[in-house]
Amino acid sequence: MNRWEFSHGIVGVNAPSWLTFEVHRPYFDGAESPATAVQARSAILAARRFENPSAGALRFGMTMPASYRRLLVQESRLSVYRAELPTDLPDELASPAWRRMTAAYRRHAELDRVDRAGLAHWLVAACLPAAVLRVVPEDLDPEACRDQVTAGLQAARAATLFGSEGLSERATAAYRVLTDHPAPTVAHVQAAAAWGYLLARHAGDDSAAPFFLGRARELLKEIAGELTPFTHTVLTARLALREVMYAERQRDFGGARALLADVRAGVAELAAPDRDDELVLLETRRRLLDRHLEIVVRAGDAEAERAAVEEGLALDPWDVKIRMQAAQAHERAGEHEQALVGYLHAARLGPFGTAFALLRAAEHARALGHGEFARVLNERAFRAAPRAASTRDALLAACRDDGDLPLAALTERAASRDRERPYANTWHYRMYAAYFNLGESESPGLYARLPSLAYEFAERGTERGTGHEAEQGAGHGTGPGAGHGAARDDVNWQRLMPPAFRGNLIRESGLTEFAVDHPADLPEHLRTPRWNQLCAWLDDFDSCDAERQQQIAMVLYRLGFIEQVLRLIPAVPADRLRTPAELRLHHWRDLVRYVSSVGGAVAAPETSFAIAEHPACPTHLRFVIAVVAVVFHARETRSLEEATRWRETGARALEELLADPDRTAFEKAMLESRFYRSVSFVPFMARDREWLARDMDRAEELARALPAEGAYQEFLKRENLRACVESRSKECYAFGEDARGDLLVAEALALDPYEPKTHIEVAEGLLRRERPREAADSFLRTARLGPVSTAFGYASAAECFRRADLPVLAEDCYLQALRLDPYAISAARGWAAVAAGGGESGDAGGEVGGAGVSTYGGAGGEVGGAADPAADGMGALAREYLADLESWGAARRAARQARG
Repeated sequence: MNRWEFSHGIVGVNAPSWLTFEVHRPYFDGAESPATAVQARSAILAARRFENPSAGALRFGMTMPASYRRLLVQESRLSVYRAELPTDLPDELASPAWRRMTAAYRRHAELDRVDRAGLAHWLVAACLPAAVLRVVPEDLDPEACRDQVTAGLQAARAATLFGSEGLSERATAAYRVLTDHPAPTVAHVQAAAAWGYLLARHAGDDSAAPFFLGRARELLKEIAGELTPFTHTVLTARLALREVMYAERQRDFGGARALLADVRAGVAELAAPDRDDELVLLETRRRLLDRHLEIVVRAGDAEAERAAVEEGLALDPWDVKIRMQAAQAHERAGEHEQALVGYLHAARLGPFGTAFALLRAAEHARALGHGEFARVLNERAFRAAPRAASTRDALLAACRDDGDLPLAALTERAASRDRERPYANTWHYRMYAAYFNLGESESPGLYARLPSLAYEFAERGTERGTGHEAEQGAGHGTGPGAGHGAARDDVNWQRLMPPAFRGNLIRESGLTEFAVDHPADLPEHLRTPRWNQLCAWLDDFDSCDAERQQQIAMVLYRLGFIEQVLRLIPAVPADRLRTPAELRLHHWRDLVRYVSSVGGAVAAPETSFAIAEHPACPTHLRFVIAVVAVVFHARETRSLEEATRWRETGARALEELLADPDRTAFEKAMLESRFYRSVSFVPFMARDREWLARDMDRAEELARALPAEGAYQEFLKRENLRACVESRSKECYAFGEDARGDLLVAEALALDPYEPKTHIEVAEGLLRRERPREAADSFLRTARLGPVSTAFGYASAAECFRRADLPVLAEDCYLQALRLDPYAISAARGWAAVAAGGGESGDAGGEVGGAGVSTYGGAGGEVGGAADPAADGMGALAREYLADLESWGAARRAARQARG
């Protein structure tokens, strides 16, 4: 399988969506994988039984609640598999078995009672309760239900109603059809035992439970001579499981343990007659072991608990419950690192208990001194269950312990249910709402509100200034141009978000409805009034003048709609442009085209360069283009001659701008500071240290002394100072002044603690000082503040943890990187290396994975031994994932070479 293709470009909440898909695949498309948990194979067996019906043939004894499928889709975010009826799944996503069962469902009214019963059992197993109730819309006639096949059909309805409604009147009535006057059949034995169990476990009054459990035992005795030894033993074991529950409720743990021991001994000697019954036997053993484990834990028998956990891991290494039980065993023993391994593994297998497992893992990580890793786990738990009080409270405590009060406040708001805007319950939306739908971003980060700022300038419309730079208005308010100063019309904040930012934000948040190519495509229920206004502006775009078009295009660019900017503003050669407004508009288009190409085939801003030579080009625009040209040539062409020529052009323009009496002191200081910071590339390329220092000294001096008035100018000053300090740190590192560079990075971080890039720079500084453990924490901060560099942050943190000899933390971070980017070959190699117990992430060599079963790894290792990722059952999966990915990459390279 090409696992990453099952991701469909979707990022899972906590585990890679391809992993959730494989572990629970029968619920998604009706097929299975080697990693499919035993319980998830219920639908596989039911589909086989439908194809080869046999009266009284056993199916799985346990069914999942109605909410299970919804939880799977929520956790994996594979919404394309969302289905209430089998017909809801597109054929291209369905397995052959699913398509066969869908065909049967379409004609369920025409099926004979054997096939209807088989279909109903498959629908129960596939967790499609709405479909079951369409096949069996009402209780069947009690007399007709004395027939075993008809009774099986009624049993499917009863199980579905309980899974959906609990002990409701309808569920009770459905079971009573089978239990009030039961016939001696396998279906009635199981129905009476199930009803007794449900009364024992869920009823306020369980006094009737022994009666129904006894009735089931009597029925089983009555038909014993008609059953094969295999069927009789399995039914006896299932009945014992029901009786054990009642014994536990009566606190008769000794009796429960003895009863289980007897039936476990009988099942241990059992041999399945065929592959279908092998599945039945495997499920029976797993369920017996689960109850046995719960009882020995209650009895405080640590030795028996340890043995049961080992047996459970060998039976079903992909089952979330046994992983949780293993972690709890280590927890009770005070083994923090092993408990951390277990809970991390359980959290990957979901969907039940994901948030709980992450919270427990965070506690053990914190106990081991891994505070930042623990906070990351708290955030992941909150994202898995944002409305749960436990995840909210844990994250609030973590934020407050770190002194991060802004994110604590944001967490409280995100945890409050907003029925009209359910998307507002996500952390990502709260942080960066402006990028989703021009909502109000709550992140304190400097770039969080850039789309809103662009919108506010566009909204001011005809309230235009003198044609200078918008960011240098002298406002006193909280928004651009607020207060007594005029709003400028050339909005050019320094931070340009990467083209992939909005896409990454949507993928990581799971809010895929926001993934539209044009603002008009956003569904109405996701829109804000500002978004509707933007759509209205776009409707009139062609009739707007050049200045207005630039304002609107600025909003589109800041939202990430780059292709729309380029489509709405067709390219025009510079010599055909006439007015300053047209020149500004087409410089902006060219700049957008250039910035969006960085990282690929770079599109040089040649139109902008020509505009700077245009006789109608305003001085300020020439200044802006000259600065852009210096940066372009420094980064792309490496031409010192061209960079120097454009610096001189910019210097002449700056001289004119500084002499303009209409410009405020703030504007002039900002222009000069930004000029010297940008053109310092020239002395840097010339390796002239003194000249570079003079440029940067001047840029920094002006940045610190900017005479800001009002909140908006303070924002601009802070943004400029942060950029200046960042540039100075790079200058220091380039010339070996690491200590001063580190101090400057620390200052940049203080100016904006929510900037992921700065945390990367902190981490790189720590790595230069050979402090990988501390660097890992900085990379983790990068990851949790994403989505600028989330996958990079996790992968880099993993490398640092590996170097610091912390393979458990490294493995989790590698897997998180692959959750976000399934094609990340370095992360795949790192995962394979640490899962194998290896050191170098670039070489996964050696044998990967635990022994025990012929799938992706078994129990491996000794429960309670040293915490080793290779012993947790994912080692072989890591090796296979790497091999598949390398093979896929090699095939793509070969295909490219073949095409020439």
